[in-house]
Amino acid sequence: MQQSWKKRLSPNLRGTIVFLVTFFAVGAFMPFVNLAFDQRGLSESQIGLYNALPGAITIISGPILCRLADKKRARVLFTTIGFLMLGVFTALMTIPWGFLWLLSLQVVYSAFSPPITPIRDGLAARMANKYGLDFGNWRLWGSLGFAVASLVMGMVWQCIGIEWLFLGAAALFLLSGVVVNLLEEPEEEKIIHQTELWHQWIPRESVVWLFLSAVFLSNLAQQAFYQFSAIHMIRLGGSETMAGMMRSASAVVEIPTMYLVSKLIRKIGPMWSFLIGASIFALSWLGFSLATAGWMLIAITAFRGIGFGFTAVSAVVYIDSKARVSEVASYQGLMNILAFGLAPLIAGPVFGSLAQSLGLPAMFGVASGVGWSAAVVCIVILLLQRRQCQMRKTV
Repeated sequence: MQQSWKKRLSPNLRGTIVFLVTFFAVGAFMPFVNLAFDQRGLSESQIGLYNALPGAITIISGPILCRLADKKRARVLFTTIGFLMLGVFTALMTIPWGFLWLLSLQVVYSAFSPPITPIRDGLAARMANKYGLDFGNWRLWGSLGFAVASLVMGMVWQCIGIEWLFLGAAALFLLSGVVVNLLEEPEEEKIIHQTELWHQWIPRESVVWLFLSAVFLSNLAQQAFYQFSAIHMIRLGGSETMAGMMRSASAVVEIPTMYLVSKLIRKIGPMWSFLIGASIFALSWLGFSLATAGWMLIAITAFRGIGFGFTAVSAVVYIDSKARVSEVASYQGLMNILAFGLAPLIAGPVFGSLAQSLGLPAMFGVASGVGWSAAVVCIVILLLQRRQCQMRKTV
C-alpha cells in the first residue's frame, strides 16, 4: 500500500502532505499543553522542569537513534515509530495522576522521540533536492497546518474543555505516523564501512560548531516563548482562543516568509538568513517583556513569525549542505539535540525559576539577551567566512 501511495502522488504533493499533517498535529497540541498543565495546578517551576527533563534523555538517546537510523538505512521507519509512540504517550497524559505521572511519561517517551523532527527534515531536504524542489516550499505548508490548527483547535479546546487536548492530539500524532511514510529514503553512497568508528561522523569544521552554538542559543531563548507564552497571554487578560490566535498569527506570517527565504538563501546564503531570523527573535522576546495587554502578544508573535521563517529553513539547509548521504539523520539529529535537548534542559528550570521569582516580563527580558548572543555568534561566523574568502583570493 505504501508503494501505491508513492506512485499515485507526485513528490511535491507527498512532501506537502507530510508537513501539512505533521505540523497540524503539533499546532493542535504545543500551544496549549502548558496551559492545560497550568489549569491542572502545576506551578511555573514544575512546568519548567517538565519541559526540561526530556532534554537530558534526548541528549543521550538522540545521537544513538539518529546514527542507527542512518546506518540501518531505516530513517522512515524510525520516524514512524517516533510519531506512534508520541500518540500513545500523549493519550496517557489524559489520566490525572499528578505531576510525577506526567514526568514518568515524558521520561519514557523521550527515549524514543528524538528521531522525529531531524529525520523528517533531513529526508525532506534530500528528497526536495533529488526532484529539483525547494525544501522551504514544503516547510511553509507545515506553518500553514500549524496556523490553522492553532486557530481552530484553540476554539475547539475552549468549547469542549482543555482536558480533551491529550486525546485529540494523540489521534493526530498517530495519523502523522502513517503519513510520514510518504517520504523516501535517499539513494545511498558507499561511505559507511563496517570498520567506521563511532565518532567519525562528527563534524570537523569549526564553522559548523559555531553555527550549531548559534542555533543552540537561539533555541535556548525561544524556550521562554514555548513554555510560557500561553500563560503570559492569560495573565494579561487574554483567553484560550487568543492564545491560539497568537500562535496562528506567527504561523501565518511564516508561510510567505519561508517561500521568500528559499529564494533568498540562494543569493545571500543560509548564514545571513539565520542571522536575520535570530535578530528578529531577540526583538520579539524584548517585546514580550514590555507588553501590557494580550493583543500585543498576538502582534509581537506575528513579527516573530518572520524570524522563524528565516531560521527554520536556513538551519536545515545549512546543516544538510555539510552532511554526506550517510550522515543525513546524524547531522540533523545533532542540531536537534542542541536545539531541543540541551536548550530545554537548561532553559526549563532557569526560566521557570525566573518566572516564579521575578515574573514573566523579566524572564522574557533575559531571553532577549540570550537571543542577541546567538546573533553575535552568526556575525563572528560571517567575519570568519569573509576572511577565508580573502585568503583564497590572495593565494
